Amino acid sequence: MRTAAWKRTLVAGAVTTAGYAVLPASGPWRAILYGISAFTCVALVVVATRRYRPQHPSTWYAIAAGSALWVLSSLILRVTGADPWSLVAGLLSAAGYPLLGWTLVGMIRGRARADGRTVLIDAGILGAGLALLYWTFVIGDTLTDGTVDGGDQLLASLFAVGDISVIVLVSLLVTTPGARTSSYRLILGALTLTGVSDILVMAAPSGELYQGGPADLALVLSSFVIAAAALHPSMRRLTVPLDRPPAFVRPRLALLAVAILLAPTVSLYQGATGTISRDWLATGLCSIVLFVLVTLRMVGLVARVESQARTLSVLVNKDPLTGLANRRRWDERLDAALAHGTLTGDPLIVALFDLDHFKRYNDTYGHPAGDELLKDAAVAWRTGLRRDDVLARYGGEEFCLLLTGYSEPEARVVVERLLAVTPYGQTFSAGLARWDGTQSAAELLEKADQLMYASKSAGRARVTSDFVPAVSGTHTALARHG
Repeated sequence: MRTAAWKRTLVAGAVTTAGYAVLPASGPWRAILYGISAFTCVALVVVATRRYRPQHPSTWYAIAAGSALWVLSSLILRVTGADPWSLVAGLLSAAGYPLLGWTLVGMIRGRARADGRTVLIDAGILGAGLALLYWTFVIGDTLTDGTVDGGDQLLASLFAVGDISVIVLVSLLVTTPGARTSSYRLILGALTLTGVSDILVMAAPSGELYQGGPADLALVLSSFVIAAAALHPSMRRLTVPLDRPPAFVRPRLALLAVAILLAPTVSLYQGATGTISRDWLATGLCSIVLFVLVTLRMVGLVARVESQARTLSVLVNKDPLTGLANRRRWDERLDAALAHGTLTGDPLIVALFDLDHFKRYNDTYGHPAGDELLKDAAVAWRTGLRRDDVLARYGGEEFCLLLTGYSEPEARVVVERLLAVTPYGQTFSAGLARWDGTQSAAELLEKADQLMYASKSAGRARVTSDFVPAVSGTHTALARHG
């Protein structure tokens, strides 16, 4: 039922929007339908937040509060349509911007794992470019030609700051790594509808907003899309970051490059249209070339950092001599396997094995030969394992093997085959421990270690387990040739 609620809300939104469009423009019916439906959607956001209890509920309550202010502002204009209430409505609408900004900041902070200063710098770059664009093409002439009084100038300035802030924050949200859930997509859809409505309002003649045009219909539908986003169960994961987000988000770089190019592009436009006339062509072209070169330099630096990060990841997780997983990687994989086994009940077996008389081998043939034995043994053992089996160098001449999905006899056969292919006529002593479903990683390894030393005490070159009696040296020798 919970899953279906968001679908029913979208259907109700489509039906309400269609009904709104066919109502007569004159009379109170459109205002009544809009008020009832919009405030119902606000209530649904609050109810869904209390039901699902997301990690950051303030984000959703801010959405509800901001939407309520905008609905109230719109209703005042729909009912009165003129001064002195237009200033009150404008101030209420402007007050909704900080709440929407709080919502978007909460989403970004919840999803991002980045330096806050970096996000502020990115916001500054985007905001500066958009401010120039907004001033040049939207409000610059309105605020400087002397035809607008002080109250309208204040509202125009507030709306400009609000619009720029919202565009910047939405852009940062889209380029911030995080789960692309259905709730996330619905929120972006609602913001897109609201933005389209604002653009159409600015382009339309005065008073056309409430005549059932596209701008008005987009505003009505956006309320239902926001409610659907809150009712979708994935709203709980809206602000959850990815487990392993990318080191750098390339769309963010493209976004910043566009913002940087806005200033010289506007300069070229003004020169071409005669708004400015001195050195506009040289200044604009040189600025574009400079910014493109800086962007390319940034791309090169990012690529180099990413390459170094990949190299570092390999060094951190692999043993440099044998190429096998190291102790750090082993601990990670074992913990993950135990967690998975707890959920699924899949069998899990750990083997520890130690090359026999390795010190004597080093003393006889030299340390380079000992290193060669370790490397060749790792290669020989690896070829006899499945891709999902985890073979790691535990330390010195000691190795560990994680086997999942094997029966106990199958796991024993695997280790005996590794013993048979150990190069240069060398052998190892192994201990196999079966996880009982409750042991910790340390307890399981301790059990395998005890069994490995039991193999050494019994004469080496053998496998000892806690589920099958130890194999004799004769059987092991047969295994080496079988």
